Amino acid sequence: MRAYEVFEAMRDRNLTTSLRSWSKDWLGRAQNFATVNQSDPLPPETSIVLRRRLVDSGHHDLAAMVLLSMLDDFEVSPPPLRRS
Repeated sequence: MRAYEVFEAMRDRNLTTSLRSWSKDWLGRAQNFATVNQSDPLPPETSIVLRRRLVDSGHHDLAAMVLLSMLDDFEVSPPPLRRS
């Protein structure tokens, strides 16, 4: 899930009004962070901050959405084959 998609979901609930305030107040990043990175997935450390703030403010469904997007963006490589 891209940063802008998370922002839109929160904006639709009137939790934020602009990318600048969302970056600063919810992500704990510089005000221009979301504008510069809106088409990218949120970095894991930023997703963790956002998820914690959403849980603390009672928005558990949005927190779950952020967590699921983290899992979707996480790539797991299969373990290497062992040769005997």
